[in-house]
Order: sequence, then C-alpha cells, then structure tokens
Amino acid sequence: MNLSFADTLYFKKENILEIILGLHRSYKSLQREIQTCCEINNLTFNELLVLLEIKKKYNKKTDIANKVFLKKQNLNLILKDLIKKKIIVNEGKKILITASGNATIDKTVTRINEKIIKIFQKTDPRNMAGFINIIESI
Repeated sequence: MNLSFADTLYFKKENILEIILGLHRSYKSLQREIQTCCEINNLTFNELLVLLEIKKKYNKKTDIANKVFLKKQNLNLILKDLIKKKIIVNEGKKILITASGNATIDKTVTRINEKIIKIFQKTDPRNMAGFINIIESI
C-alpha cells in the first residue's frame, strides 16, 4: 500500500484544531520575516507580491490583480507608488521593472530566502518534503 504524507497526519477531528493553530503560527512567523525584509528594502508586502508577478511576465493589470488577490483600484495605487520609487515604468500597456527595481527585488528575495531557509533547517527533510507537497497542491 502506498501512503502519502497526508495519510500519516492522522486527520481526525481532534487534530484539525492543532493543524489550524500550527498553520497560523507558521504563517505568522514567515509573514513577520518577509515583512521585515520588505521594510529594509523600502517595499510593502503587497508591492513585493506585485513585483514578483511582473517579474514572471504578467504585464496586464487584471492578470496581476487576480494573481495577488487585489482589487484593481488597490493595484493602481501600488503601481503608482512603485513608479514614484522608480522600481517600475509603465510603457503603454506593459509594465516593466527598472534596473534598480530588479536590484531591489533581488536583495529582498535573497534576504527572505536566507530567513526562510534558517526557519526550515530545523525541520526533518522527510516532513519538509511532505509540507512542500501539501503547499503545492493547495
């Protein structure tokens, strides 16, 4: 019989609350680290999310808004701020990241990666593989 990682978690009613609490603590810890890294590089969390989607070649506002779950009017405010910071430029219908914008993204993402690696280094690799599988399936 082939058991997946999820099968080993003993999904019983009494464990659901523990799973929810664990997810919440993990999310808060990661969110705090990401927020700190963004602030160091003069970005908000939403600005970082938008920049990462633009970097993936999403250039239409509606596509970006849908990907990061933002209202279009909020996205417009974020884009306006990023233009003021000279991180992006709006060329017609395309949104492009400037050279300094790419440097800011790289610094921020590198720092976030280092923080996340430190957090998860304490996790057993077998559990980490299962965790990644669950995250990817959501």
